[in-house]
Amino acid sequence: MRKSTKIVGGVVIAGVVAATGSAFTASNDVPLTSTAGYGETAVTGATVSNISYALATDPSKLASVVFTATTDVTGKTAQMTLRTAGGVVGTAYPCSLGAYGTPTVGQMTITCLTADTPALASFTATGLTVSQ
Repeated sequence: MRKSTKIVGGVVIAGVVAATGSAFTASNDVPLTSTAGYGETAVTGATVSNISYALATDPSKLASVVFTATTDVTGKTAQMTLRTAGGVVGTAYPCSLGAYGTPTVGQMTITCLTADTPALASFTATGLTVSQ
């Protein structure tokens, strides 16, 4: 997994959680020691405590990303984007929400599958959007 950490080193966590069309304004935290290496803490409305990357059969490609949130976003819609300094790469990936409190009390997973298994070298950041 060390190789993927180097390749996917620069990850930006950009999340927006909207409730009835308006954004939450609470302060949030992203751990600076996430498995992705680098993370920006400019996230509003949700707290992401961990990011886990799963490689495809070809280890130079991404199969999925799992975000662990400590904010209950049950009933919301989530999507992930892959980015470079130039903007979004491809289209957004829909994500599924796990049950809040299962398997860990106070947490839920947000799983984003990448059906087209993009090359790790094709992006430098991930973005997570959670909306009503």
